[in-house]
Amino acid sequence: MRLFFSFFQLFLLIVCLNLPHFNFAQNKRDAAGKRTGKWVFTGADVPNSGADSKAIVEEGYYLNGRKEGEWIKYYNDGKTTKLKGVYVNNRPQGDYRRFYQSEILKEKGSFSRSKYKGDLERYHANGKLAYKGTYNNSGEETGLVQYYHENGNLALEYTIKNGQLSGNLVRYNPNGTVKEKLFFDENGKISKSEVFVEAQNTPTVVKKPTNILPPQVTNPKTKGIRFSPNGYNKIYNTNEEIWMDGEFKNGQLWDGKVFDYDKDGILIKVRIFKQGKYHSDGQL
Repeated sequence: MRLFFSFFQLFLLIVCLNLPHFNFAQNKRDAAGKRTGKWVFTGADVPNSGADSKAIVEEGYYLNGRKEGEWIKYYNDGKTTKLKGVYVNNRPQGDYRRFYQSEILKEKGSFSRSKYKGDLERYHANGKLAYKGTYNNSGEETGLVQYYHENGNLALEYTIKNGQLSGNLVRYNPNGTVKEKLFFDENGKISKSEVFVEAQNTPTVVKKPTNILPPQVTNPKTKGIRFSPNGYNKIYNTNEEIWMDGEFKNGQLWDGKVFDYDKDGILIKVRIFKQGKYHSDGQL
């Protein structure tokens, strides 16, 4: 009877150790005060998250005060997975998955040195494919890139070759008819453009983008390098990710790029500015 009781106690211990979010040594710091081991953050730890004080916001592991290994982020209910991925030295690395609150897959891809690498797919909330592309070792789109409408029909497609748009870029209406065509020369510049009126199927003149000024810069973070109001700078955001890169004039970006991220730190857009005004969207 005593032997049976001992085995039963051992069984309970094994079960407890494998329960999700269960860790006797979680939220600890090492002798130097750095986070180490398993950490679980709740709404009480991250008051701006909007989650209940006891709901889990994110959980994962630290090594020497930096994120390391698998991390999971949750919606405000503290149960539904929002993002699951791997960190190496506090940066996303390897495969990751993002989900809608309905638990439908939202995005899947892979990171290398905090940049996209390999195949990347995004999905609409109804589960249909929204985007499909491939990224090279430099984190740039390469080959055929396609976007889709929510009904599953193709919305946009173009080809990237040697870092430049090549051939034609075509936009489609949700019913599958052509909406716009852009033709690129060997230097990746637009040589001709056409917009089609669906009822008449005749081309019209393409309107240029509205003039947009670059974001205002205050207290620039340059990682110890002196900021030059009239010269080249690299500026970082609060998460130490690159935010602006280029030539500045009178303290504002003049010729360069602005990197836009979502609230999970995922790069979603690169905007190119020339002579202090928005010019076009760059490659992710």
